[in-house]
Amino acid sequence: MDNNPLLGQVLGGLFGQATGQPNAGGGGLGGMLGGVLGGGGGGIGGALGGAGLGSVLTGALRNHTQPTGEPGAAPSKLDPTALLVTLLPLAMRWVQRSGGINAVLERFRRKGLGGQAQSWLSTGPNQPIDPHSVEQVVGQDELQQMAQRLGVPQQQVAQALAEIMPQMVDHLTPDGQVPQHADAVLDESARTLEQHIEQARSPEVRS
Repeated sequence: MDNNPLLGQVLGGLFGQATGQPNAGGGGLGGMLGGVLGGGGGGIGGALGGAGLGSVLTGALRNHTQPTGEPGAAPSKLDPTALLVTLLPLAMRWVQRSGGINAVLERFRRKGLGGQAQSWLSTGPNQPIDPHSVEQVVGQDELQQMAQRLGVPQQQVAQALAEIMPQMVDHLTPDGQVPQHADAVLDESARTLEQHIEQARSPEVRS
């Protein structure tokens, strides 16, 4: 499984903003997320251009959900693109609750995934992990809580985390080692996304 370039853009924008570094891609974080969540030509990204991140997420959360049509099910479900973005702050908070990025990497090593974890740290290609490996490291309880929070199946959360974790570590460690401020960057990035997602879901923004 190749790295998701769109997810990489979002992470690069978030971490660059948290560390005060300029965005290499230009257009700011809102522009990046507009491209990620807007899809092809004429999508949210193209329509909003440099609009604020909150406006971009509002459109994304509307346009990237579909009715389930199943009795007793949640009224809508996130498509894989929107799921990656809305799961990001939950993944970052899980890292913090688990003792920080170094402690999480040690978890992967203890589960026999040291080679994969090392590849995420290094400057070479990221080795993939599968959803079953995510379940072993994260745990059923945490996955269930994330799934309930987002209203999606637990397996879908595990699949999304299998995409998020390699790139999250990769973008946190551009020099091949965990910087001292890595956990502070995660905290700042999680708060940024949480704020904008909350704004996007608020009635005032939707009206």
